[in-house]
Amino acid sequence: MQRCLVILSQLDQAEVLLDMAAQALSRIRGMQRIDVLAAREPPEQLLGRMGFSDTQAQAVRERQREWADTLHTRFQSWLAQEYGAPADRLGKVEVNWLDPEITVDRIIAGYGKDADLLVMGVPDPRDSAQKHVATRAAIFESGRPVLFVPPFWDRPSGDRIFMAWKDTPSCRRAFFAARSLVGAAKAVGVAVSVADPLPLDILPGVALTQQPVVQDTRNAGQTLLDMAGHFQADMLVIGGYQHNMIYSRLVGSVTDYILANTRVPVLLQH
Repeated sequence: MQRCLVILSQLDQAEVLLDMAAQALSRIRGMQRIDVLAAREPPEQLLGRMGFSDTQAQAVRERQREWADTLHTRFQSWLAQEYGAPADRLGKVEVNWLDPEITVDRIIAGYGKDADLLVMGVPDPRDSAQKHVATRAAIFESGRPVLFVPPFWDRPSGDRIFMAWKDTPSCRRAFFAARSLVGAAKAVGVAVSVADPLPLDILPGVALTQQPVVQDTRNAGQTLLDMAGHFQADMLVIGGYQHNMIYSRLVGSVTDYILANTRVPVLLQH
């Protein structure tokens, strides 16, 4: 991994996400670049493609510009505190600010797929509908691991990593992406079921503790969160599972439940 993309949304969570990106850079060998994206939503995404005036469109653009400028001020303050003056960063780390007016599909196609790791906040009720779409696109369309950070997280993450094993392509990809983190962890736990044992080659050279899953069929997501809490995990690693639309509306998904209820950062990949 070489490049981390931080996708900002809520003003009060900017430093939380930036700090997590800095942690990732310090823990992952070879990572030297952080791109910080404050994507300004076009008027047609917020107002709909029909039925708004030029005045309304201009008002939307002004609000989005003000939002991005406020984030940029926080970014500049964080950057100086974290890495010092530009001369101090030369040859050590590259940090870039990006605030284009861009649609959701172009965020993933134009930025997400060029990154090795995406960092973003867990879904927030305050997010716009398009930002929720961007979250799902990051998980299911980027093809990249996504590190979701809960609100106001202010501790190190990656010392105690808990991983949920299920023999699926998405879970294998998530475990592979986590290899760059688990090597430096102080403790690694893996939830496994008797019917789905952990392959010996999935985490080569990693000292880990396997923990049997006591499955609560009513809520698999809560089972994993409880196990991670018992392990005192500061990061949870899972595969991103996507159900069909009817199932998701009636029951929801494990991924959605975990992101809505987690108290620790979650690394997942579809």
